[in-house]
Amino acid sequence: MSGEALWILAAAGLAAIVLGLAIYVAALHARMRRLAGRIEDFLSCGGRPLSFSVREDALAPLHNAAAELQDRLLTAREHERGEGRRAGALTADISHQLKTPLATLRLYCELDGGAHLDGEIAQIERMEKLIYALLRLERLCASGYDFHFAAHDAAEIARRAWQPLGRLWPDRAFSIEGTARVRCDERWLGEALGNLFKNACEHTAAGGSVRVRIEQGEASALIVVEDDGGGVDKADLPRLFERFYRAKGAETGGAGLGLAIAREVVLRHHGDMRAENGESGLRVTVTLPVLQERLTIGEE
Repeated sequence: MSGEALWILAAAGLAAIVLGLAIYVAALHARMRRLAGRIEDFLSCGGRPLSFSVREDALAPLHNAAAELQDRLLTAREHERGEGRRAGALTADISHQLKTPLATLRLYCELDGGAHLDGEIAQIERMEKLIYALLRLERLCASGYDFHFAAHDAAEIARRAWQPLGRLWPDRAFSIEGTARVRCDERWLGEALGNLFKNACEHTAAGGSVRVRIEQGEASALIVVEDDGGGVDKADLPRLFERFYRAKGAETGGAGLGLAIAREVVLRHHGDMRAENGESGLRVTVTLPVLQERLTIGEE
C-alpha cells in the first residue's frame, strides 16, 4: 500500500474518531440538559423523582447522586408532614380538653355573679379565642385545611376583608389603590388580609389611615398594607410574624397570632410576606405568584 493511501486511511480513521467523539459529547450534553430539566421540574412543581441509573458512563454518578438527593428530600418532606400532623393532633387534643372546663368555669361564674363577673367572663372569652386561633394556626402549619384555588380580584377581597373592621374602627380611614388578578383561596386570603388590617388599626391612633396598594406584575402580584402609626421598633421587625409575639404599642391585649396566621396562609399560596418601616408607619408586603389559569394547584 502506498504512503498516500496510508495517509488517506489514517485521516479517515481520525475523522471517524472525531465524529464519534462529537456524537458522544452531543449525546452527553443532551442527557445533561434532560437531567437538569428533570431536577428543575421536581424542585419547582413536584415532578416525578429520578430513578437510579444502571448505565456505566461518565454521567451515571451525577445522575445517581441527584436521585439520592431527591430521595432524601422526599423522605425529609414526609417526615416534616408527619411531624406537622402529630403537632396538629396534639394541639387539637389539648384545645378540646380545655374547652370543656372553660365552658364549665364560665357557667359557674355566671351563676355565682359577683363584683368581678365582667372581668372573669372577659378573661374566659380571651382564653377561648386564644385556643381557637392556636388550633387554626397549628392546623394550617400541618396542612389540615383544604385550599380551593380560583382566579379572584385582589382589590375586591381586600374590600370585603375591611368591612367588619370598618365597623369596629370607624375613625380609621381606609383606601385601596390598584388591583390584580390572583389565583387564591378567596376565604383564606381574605382572612390573612383582615389580620393585616386589624394589626394596622391596633397600631394606628384615632383619625389615622390604613392604605392598601395592589400591583400586578408579570410574575407576581403585590399587596402592600401600610398605616401611619409610626412603625415599630427595628428589633421587633424580624419577629412580627412569630406566634404569640406582640410588638410594643399595640392597642389591645390580643393573642399575638394574627400575623402568624396571615403569614402561614400566604405560604400556603406559595407566596411571601415581609415587614418594614415606611415613611409614616408599618408596611407589610404580600407577594403572590401569578399562575396561569390552566395550572391546577393541588389542595394543601
